[in-house]
Amino acid sequence: MIVLEAVNLSKVYGSRGQVATRALADVSFAVERGEFVGVMGPSGSGKTTLLNLLATIDKPTAGTVRIEGVDTATLQGDELARFRRRRLGFVFQDYNLLDTLTIGENIVLPLVLDRRPVREIRAKLHEVARRLGIADILHKYPYEVSGGQQQRAAAARAIIHEPAILLADEPTGNLDSKAARDLMETFARMNESGVTITMVTHDPLAASYCRRILFIRDGRLYNELRRGSSREAFFQQILDVLAVIGGGDRELAPAGR
Repeated sequence: MIVLEAVNLSKVYGSRGQVATRALADVSFAVERGEFVGVMGPSGSGKTTLLNLLATIDKPTAGTVRIEGVDTATLQGDELARFRRRRLGFVFQDYNLLDTLTIGENIVLPLVLDRRPVREIRAKLHEVARRLGIADILHKYPYEVSGGQQQRAAAARAIIHEPAILLADEPTGNLDSKAARDLMETFARMNESGVTITMVTHDPLAASYCRRILFIRDGRLYNELRRGSSREAFFQQILDVLAVIGGGDRELAPAGR
């Protein structure tokens, strides 16, 4: 089943009298349920613009974004906010946790905003915290835990309401190498348990945990790689493509699978 579909997406910036900048041009692809898709490309290639369009944060100049068959351009105001809150999950580079709330309170925000029953909220919190290995920090505040723990808390918040798809924007960008690897192993386990993920990254190590990579260059799809049985071989393939188009930053050999 197709969860997310982008059809001929284009995005042009620039108002009347200004020189127009084309950030995306006729980008089309689909993400099926249970996939883990990465988006890579050089700085300025359009990958973050693409994620913003998929996340309904921005609107395309042309083309269509469908999530579970719903054309997101038809949603407005409260309806769009409700759709985004219920069907999308977000993980950002800067965590976006509220310092005035505990880790547990941050995680359950989507359920609280949706006015779910307290018993359901508690059950889901303990389940997702156990899955992501952060059950022992739920009472702490974001500034009391490490960056890696904050990002796992952000991931827990992103999936606690069982969204159709998790959208991640450079989730390892502020993490050291060990925390980045730990987070990506967490993402891989989430994906194996059925979470559909689309992630923008310029980190080849993070990308090697994906099952498929879309490469963007100058606002257009440039190439696509699918992972086989070896993550090490996939990592090298990613580096080979990045050597041609640019966009990678972390030259670390993958460990494990």
